[in-house]
Amino acid sequence: MQGMSERQYAAHVGLSRGAIQKAKTAERLVLYPDGSINAAASDARRAETTDPSKTRKPPEPKLKPVP
Repeated sequence: MQGMSERQYAAHVGLSRGAIQKAKTAERLVLYPDGSINAAASDARRAETTDPSKTRKPPEPKLKPVP
């Protein structure tokens, strides 16, 4: 295996395995001939094809100020 598995790549980018499978079927990932994922090329392709307005932003921490 040359690249990452779906699970490894999901952990790498912080997405679910299902999201990676969707990206794979939509051809937004770069695959090696053995079917493994080329992480560097896939990161670049995802950055080009992903609409930033449709991505989730991490929640802001709900901390109270300390007096």
